[in-house]
Amino acid sequence: MNDFKLALVLSDEALASALARAIAKEYRYVLVHIGEWDEADYTIRDGFLGGPAPVWEIVDRALAASGKTFHFQRRPGSCPITAFTAGGGGRGVTLCSVIYSAIAAKGEKRSVLQISFDPYAPGTEPERGMYLLEKILDGSSLPLRPACRKAEEGYYVPSQQTVNNVFFELDAQTVASFLQTAEDSDEWDEIVLDVPRSYPHWREVMSMCENCVVVYSRREDQRLADDAAYAELSLLAEQRPVGASVQKLLRIEPPEDPGVQTAFPDPLGPLGCEVRELAQRLENS
Repeated sequence: MNDFKLALVLSDEALASALARAIAKEYRYVLVHIGEWDEADYTIRDGFLGGPAPVWEIVDRALAASGKTFHFQRRPGSCPITAFTAGGGGRGVTLCSVIYSAIAAKGEKRSVLQISFDPYAPGTEPERGMYLLEKILDGSSLPLRPACRKAEEGYYVPSQQTVNNVFFELDAQTVASFLQTAEDSDEWDEIVLDVPRSYPHWREVMSMCENCVVVYSRREDQRLADDAAYAELSLLAEQRPVGASVQKLLRIEPPEDPGVQTAFPDPLGPLGCEVRELAQRLENS
């Protein structure tokens, strides 16, 4: 990702210093300078903050106000990345992503990696897998598959030892490095992401993916948020630089309320058939 130069010109010097430290910690691609800066892509001044806000929201607003767009560099011809998301929770995003992963893994000798960015994830074993995953996330060029567990449905998931999902805590640059390492390893035929809108670096990670799927709620009061997510992804797709891979944006509406699932959903049930049709549309598009 190309660097974004951000200047902080605030009358409260302590606030400017604290904000600069927080941004530098969370966003490696943002270069922060306190005071006027002629080279800055955007300058945050008094009145911009308006009140307390999470760091990710402040950076998102500065990026949007600057009009500058960012794109992670992907290796040409690398394995595709397919991401499922929605405008909010309870739509069945996770269910759709795991069903899609199971369908994609059914192909001959297909290796599919499924990654969730939900705040919580079920723990897996063994302990060594988590140790290797942490080394890889720190930048070590190690094979990724030993750091994963193969699900019964045939796809792989990264090892997790606690219910707190390590991927939810990652900044966008670390995710980019991780996915590029996964690509360069040639271990995977496809990578599938479950990216809830609550993930702090949603926009950056979604911009990396060739295939973006918005799961729509059947509830009318939630569809406005899904429309907003779809519109934002449409804008990101339009802003992709010349020479970048074409980004496919699709939507899916589960035929029934996903509810609470206690087991892997039936791939031949209504939701499974809907996702299978989606997979065929992606393959043929």
